[in-house]
Amino acid sequence: MSAPTIVIVPGAWQNPIVWDRFRSIVEKTGHPTPVHVALPTIGGTQPPLPGLAEDVAAVRSVLVPLIEKQGQEVVLLCHSSGGVVGSNSVEGLDLGSREAAGKAGGVIRIVFLAAFMLPKGQSLLGLLGGTPLPWMKVEDDRVSGDPDMFPQIGFNDLPPEEQARWSKEATYTSAALFTTPSSFEPWNNEVPCSYIFCANDNALPLPFQQSMARQLGPEPRTATLNSGHCPFLSKPNELLEALKTVC
Repeated sequence: MSAPTIVIVPGAWQNPIVWDRFRSIVEKTGHPTPVHVALPTIGGTQPPLPGLAEDVAAVRSVLVPLIEKQGQEVVLLCHSSGGVVGSNSVEGLDLGSREAAGKAGGVIRIVFLAAFMLPKGQSLLGLLGGTPLPWMKVEDDRVSGDPDMFPQIGFNDLPPEEQARWSKEATYTSAALFTTPSSFEPWNNEVPCSYIFCANDNALPLPFQQSMARQLGPEPRTATLNSGHCPFLSKPNELLEALKTVC
């Protein structure tokens, strides 16, 4: 990987602090410091809570200045539910589309990190079978992780004290994110895509990740980490190496 800017599209429930260590490690290698997008669906307070459209707008509000004003090349790193947000954010901003229009910069690759790849017209909840998973706690317009289950679901490869810490740092996500259908498949629209599997993931089990990654075609760029759902916490150095491999 040369030196594109990494833009992080986070998954549900997690505040920006969970990415701080990974961002610092990347910065120390001489690459541009990754940009973390604050998604409106995470911890929103103004009713009605935002949904997919607002998250997509937030990502594009970061991408457009980097690409159109600065001509930068960007790797979009999407974690968990951030996969659907990132997928819907790149239309028209990928490098191929911009080169065809005689413009510089663009998203050179989307990397799905234990992330959802939704077919067009499918929602997160629909892909999960129409009902929230047993460890999800639904309260009106908000979805969070059940505090009794979440430490082992999201952070199973961390020491107990860190499991407790990061579980407490987690917040809720707007239920609207889970029910809105996706409208764009970058992997079917000539946007280069890769997948980083998390082999010991209790939130999004490996077979489920693999089934979604089949949409990438017969010879995709992939890497596998022996980690739980959040390798940016448990294995940040290994995550960076995997990212270099798939880019």
